[in-house]
Formats: sequence, C-alpha cells, structure tokens
Amino acid sequence: MKYFEERPIDTIKAWDINKYFEWRKAQKSEVTKKAVSGSTMNREKSLISDAFSKAIKWGNVEHNPVAEVEGFSENKRDRYIADKEFDAIKEAARGTLGAEHLPDNMDLVYYSAKRSGKIFRLKWSQVDLDERRISLGDSTSTKKVPDEIWISQPLFEILSRLKAERGLQKVVGPYVFQKTNGKPYGTIKTTWKTCCKKSGVVDAHIHDIRHKAITDMGKRGYTIQQIAKIAGHSQISTTMRYTHLRAEDTRGALESLGRRNESGLVNLGS
Repeated sequence: MKYFEERPIDTIKAWDINKYFEWRKAQKSEVTKKAVSGSTMNREKSLISDAFSKAIKWGNVEHNPVAEVEGFSENKRDRYIADKEFDAIKEAARGTLGAEHLPDNMDLVYYSAKRSGKIFRLKWSQVDLDERRISLGDSTSTKKVPDEIWISQPLFEILSRLKAERGLQKVVGPYVFQKTNGKPYGTIKTTWKTCCKKSGVVDAHIHDIRHKAITDMGKRGYTIQQIAKIAGHSQISTTMRYTHLRAEDTRGALESLGRRNESGLVNLGS
C-alpha cells in the first residue's frame, strides 16, 4: 500500500511489479535492519499473485501479471543445532534472570516440530491432555496443515506441569506461555541471544529448533512424506529444505549398492 497507494489493480502491469521489487530491494527489514531477503520478496510475490487471482475470479482483471515476474533466489539456511548445543542453551537459560520460560519454549517447539510463533501463541483451549492432542485449527484447502498433532510423552509431561503451575500466576491468561500480564510472548529474540552468548553457541536461531526436529525425525527413519504432514508443509520440497543431510546419513544407502548377491541384484536386507 505504501508503494502502490490507491492505484487501481487493473492498471498494474508486470513492469510495475518489477519496479516495486526494485524499490523493495532498497528497503530495510523492520526486524533485522538488513536488506530484504529473497525469501521475503518471494512471499510478497506470492501474496500479490493471490490478490490478482482473486481479482480475476471477481471480474476485476483478466490477466495475472505476476506470472511474468521472475522469482528471487533464496539463501538456504543450513544450521543444525546439535544436542549438546541445545542442552547448553537451556542450561544457560536456567541461570539467567527473566529467561526461565526459555527451556520450555525450546522443548515445545522441538517436540511439536511447529514454528516458534505458533507455539508462543498456543492457547490452553487448543490443548487436550486427556485425548493427548493439540488442535491447530488452521487447515485450508490450499495448505494441508494437519488440524491436530499428537502429544508425545515428553510434551505431555511439560504441558501437565505448566498447567499445574498456571494457578500460581497472578494473572491467569489463556496462553500456555504468558507474561505476568497474561499476554503471550511476541518474540524471545533478546532472551535467546543472551542465552546463546552465555552458552557459547553461535549462529543459532530459535527457528533452527524446528529444523532440528525435522532432521531428527528423518534420521530416525521417518519418510519425507510423513514428516511433511507433521511439519505442515504442502510441498515436499519445503521439507527437504529443512532436512539437514550429512555424509554419514547417506552411508547405509550407498554402502548397500556394493552388497550384491550372486544373481547380481542389490541385497537391501543385509
């Protein structure tokens, strides 16, 4: 809106959208204060395309000019948080004033494999400890996010403890994680950075915990298709971007190519 203002949608052409992204490249991210990333511009490109798709459906335009606009390269983040690093950050948090909630934040993100923002906004009304399920309730026809996820034993123990402690709070809010005023945490970026620094863990983001969970499920033998359903990825390619593959992870499959029986066929059972 800042760029296009009140301009009618039927006057916007592919050239105008390309000029918008040239302007956008010169902007600074409000969060990182750095140049807007290619992934952010791709998300914006998708949003603009959706707007034109609706406009076509409603009879306002006949053509989607975004189809003529090329996408932007995205830098794949390839950071896997090792178990020792994960535990070190949690230990640092336990000894840091005001960071007491971080270990539970981290565990819930890991054991649910969900985005941290979704966990920070999780409400108790979405949690059913008796049926052991968390209802997310945001499936759509285009994004096949599961309505519910199973509450594993570690997740069950954490949530049960947090629910028992809920009555001790001065203000009892609806959120699983809440501030003293009952409102949810918008971000824990500062707390996370402080604890990472104290623990000596570098180049780690809170979002990398989800990366770790997805990778760990893959290492335990679950298929990309199974993991994609849990993670809420509508495209398998998205799940593969999160999966951190190392040389040792390829060992078994590649070694099997050298194990042939007398008939010349690969013996995958050994």
